Amino acid sequence: MRGFRTNAFDPPTLIVVEAAFDEAWLTLKSIGNTSIKPDELARSVLRLAMEGERDPVRLHDGALQALIPATAWREAS
Repeated sequence: MRGFRTNAFDPPTLIVVEAAFDEAWLTLKSIGNTSIKPDELARSVLRLAMEGERDPVRLHDGALQALIPATAWREAS
């Protein structure tokens, strides 16, 4: 992925990142949001993980918080 250099995650971190992505994706689907693409969500989760976040709830919430305001703005324009 462009911009992520050669950073690597250990297996336990990958499990947390994957779980956070899956839960965030389900959250988006449950609220009916269709404008956020999977790759946008993945980048958002990975960005937080690269900053050192390892809590799956904070990864989930932070990734969505970073995306939903921009999406709402796009839908309103």
